[in-house]
Amino acid sequence: SADLTRMLHTAGLMLNQYEQLKQWLGVVGEGQGSNSWVVAPARSVTRQALLAADPHQPLQIPGLWYENALHSADGALDVAGASLPGVPGVFIGHNAAVAWGVTNALVDVQDLCLERLHPEKRGVFAVPGGWETARVRTEEIAVRRGAPHVEKVVHTRNGPLITGLLQDAVDAAQMQLLPLSLRWTGQEPGTTLRALLHLNKAGDWDAFDAALADWCEPPVNVTYADTDGHIGYAMAGRVPLRSDANLGLIPAPGWTDDAAWSRLISHAELPKLRDPASGVIVTANNKMVGDDYPYFLGVEFMPGWRAARIEEMLAKKARHTLRDMEEIQLDVRSKYAEALAPWIGLVDSDDPWEKTALNAMRTWSYHMEPDSTAALVFQYTLLELLQMVFGDKVGAAREGFLGETISPLFPTNGFMSRAELRLLQLIDEHETSVWYADAATDTPRTRDELLQQALTRAVRTIRATVGDSARKWDWGRSHQIRYVHPMGSARFLRGFFNRGPFPIGGDGTTPLQTRHAPRLPLGLVQITPSYRQLVDVGNWDHGMSVTTAGQSGHPFSDHYDDQMTMFREGVYHRMPWSRAAVDEAAVYRMRLVRG
Repeated sequence: SADLTRMLHTAGLMLNQYEQLKQWLGVVGEGQGSNSWVVAPARSVTRQALLAADPHQPLQIPGLWYENALHSADGALDVAGASLPGVPGVFIGHNAAVAWGVTNALVDVQDLCLERLHPEKRGVFAVPGGWETARVRTEEIAVRRGAPHVEKVVHTRNGPLITGLLQDAVDAAQMQLLPLSLRWTGQEPGTTLRALLHLNKAGDWDAFDAALADWCEPPVNVTYADTDGHIGYAMAGRVPLRSDANLGLIPAPGWTDDAAWSRLISHAELPKLRDPASGVIVTANNKMVGDDYPYFLGVEFMPGWRAARIEEMLAKKARHTLRDMEEIQLDVRSKYAEALAPWIGLVDSDDPWEKTALNAMRTWSYHMEPDSTAALVFQYTLLELLQMVFGDKVGAAREGFLGETISPLFPTNGFMSRAELRLLQLIDEHETSVWYADAATDTPRTRDELLQQALTRAVRTIRATVGDSARKWDWGRSHQIRYVHPMGSARFLRGFFNRGPFPIGGDGTTPLQTRHAPRLPLGLVQITPSYRQLVDVGNWDHGMSVTTAGQSGHPFSDHYDDQMTMFREGVYHRMPWSRAAVDEAAVYRMRLVRG
């Protein structure tokens, strides 16, 4: 249809703008996530609940989090943990009665709407039963050493037009663009800050749940444990209730009621769980509800490899300690590799280099250790498989489908996780498939031929990038982290501000998530845990934490990078809570006196 042609044209222009902006910003990256789990007193050696949390974010220096404790003289505020600089309160932490951790719920809270312009009147858009004039908001953007840039933002009843990025929306008809608007729950004023402050003061489950009722953006899963021995989790955030005619998976016609949201799902209707019989609750960006949950939450959840490994490790013992929680946060065994690698191990080859690779694969424990040859071979073979199965068949969408960054402002794209899952399903279930064929030559391939060719390509690439010495074939040579400061982009400042690179274990499917871009040769790791916290509820002075770099943003401070080695080696520091513990740990004191 004409509308479909215009929509594709619009999408192409927007993709071109995005690529130009991405190159200008120099943004790279893929994936993000977070882990948090809680263990009931009955499953704890100390007979108190245990709570673990480690949010995953793009690696940066200074770090995203600021560790602190806030104790008011009147006792109204008594909390410790990690805060986001500039945001009041503690985001992940505990008070005297309750501890909590936070993970991204990955709920779908955005929809795109197609808009229909009036054929004669500028800035007028179709609505059910007629036409409506859009609201135009003018924003002035200061430009250094230049005149301010004036941006007109056009709002229809569905939200702001994002095709305005290409040209002023009221002139879109002249470009034959099909206007697209963005509907997002975050466009409305919110009360998330109030929720956070009330969360910091919550003394029991009811107060905790009531605080989360004010949470708006982004939707999160919040784990819970208290000194009375209760554990739980609750989803929080504004989640739209969509009609069956529009689940938000494709752009909806904005001039019909199909695009409209019925209402927001109330907090009382969002998923929550308290004191399960298993004694454990795990949330790691995976789907937290069954198919019997009555409302559509989205399709962007992580496949659950991290959650499955965490649950597996928790099931190995009847009772746990904080040391066990450490081991889980630092674990690099991949449940995904455990499922796919045996297929690669079935390949037969007479090539000596491929034999070396296969021998490593066949004796592998599926741990993505920095010194593992098998981990290196597996990752290179996996990326070759993804390119051979999907990359040569989805055309211009290849990079996005395989997990390249789709946002120039925030490096996250979960498509790689879904491509990996779909690849595994194909190989598990089909000896032959049209997806296995070589699209360039239209030559069919069997599963065995696909795996053989992928291994051959992977070994060839490893030899070209790592070298011909098999002793150098280890995961840590290709899988590294580098801390890059915003000021470190200037060559003469890099030595002052930047740190690394350093080898690191894990991948995007391990509890220790270290996600790299899905391309060969592999680049630097872009997503890592940004903070780790472990809490023995009630025994607050036993709590432990670590950040990725340090507390200070000053490169000449002792605390600019003093936690960097600790983070890489899996070392934690204490989180002093009691006055005695704080006094013992204190190095400096600052007293502010009213003048």
